[in-house]
Amino acid sequence: MNLKGEDQRTSPRVSVRFDAMVSGSVQSKGTGIILDLSTSGCRIESPLLMLPGLSLELRIAIPGLEWALMIDGADVQWADDDRAGLTFVRIRETERQRLSDAMATLLARKSEDFDKEQVKLVPVEFQGLEAVLSKDPELAISKGLVWFAQDRAEFRFRGGSLLNRAFPTCTHEFVTALGKLVKAGGDTEADFSLALLQNYLGSTSTDGVLKEIVSRFPHDDRKLNEVRSSLNSTGVVSVSVEFGLAEAWQAKKESLTRWLTDERQAVKTFAEQHIAELDRMIVVERRRVEVERELRERSRHEEESGHDHGYRAKPF
Repeated sequence: MNLKGEDQRTSPRVSVRFDAMVSGSVQSKGTGIILDLSTSGCRIESPLLMLPGLSLELRIAIPGLEWALMIDGADVQWADDDRAGLTFVRIRETERQRLSDAMATLLARKSEDFDKEQVKLVPVEFQGLEAVLSKDPELAISKGLVWFAQDRAEFRFRGGSLLNRAFPTCTHEFVTALGKLVKAGGDTEADFSLALLQNYLGSTSTDGVLKEIVSRFPHDDRKLNEVRSSLNSTGVVSVSVEFGLAEAWQAKKESLTRWLTDERQAVKTFAEQHIAELDRMIVVERRRVEVERELRERSRHEEESGHDHGYRAKPF
């Protein structure tokens, strides 16, 4: 998937320290440390010479992922001594979804850390609002929209975190009020809703709002990509289940068939295209698992026979 041209400024970033393999630099290949990560890019520290304009390939070892995250194209935006800022411009759909799920987990942890410091970080006027907002979804959403407009980058960890505590589950009343906002609003209202729905990734209760966004913005690739990410999110998939990710996507595909009965053509068209995309993702994932299984079997046989024939396991 080519990500050039998307608005990447609102992507939340998380400070990390992940090992990475880098190729495509002036010095061809080497290692680095990812210092922060988002769905649209990262900051990396590496002894390699990285010049603005270069396009790199990355293999990022993210704890919890069974194999390294693969970024096919990461353009160097700036470079300073041994550090550089990268923008992801080419990433396969399966990898984009793995990145989205990993970011959801990382952001959830950051949000938990934020909650521990709530008294220090939340303005005085925010404190104690959860009980009030939880009784009035429309008031909660109108307040949230104001906070979102004031600071989009920090919304998830401030106003968004507060709303999540007020509405730990996405209730019918909350979804109805959010859907009305999207239907009557514009870009800001839709972006606010997508940011807020990050609190409920993978929940089918949000489908009504997502459909409304698809119907209102059928040609907005950035918004549609965020809708896909919300739909595809699987949460934690047990690595002990070989085809766990493929099966999770199969369940997502089956739930998406309900979209095909929607009377709005844009929603049906989106559903048809995304179901076909999920089919491709499932096929690719099953093939990957089968190849990994074959390599493990080959490695096991070679170890038992005492010959490795030059085979070496990959770093990640």
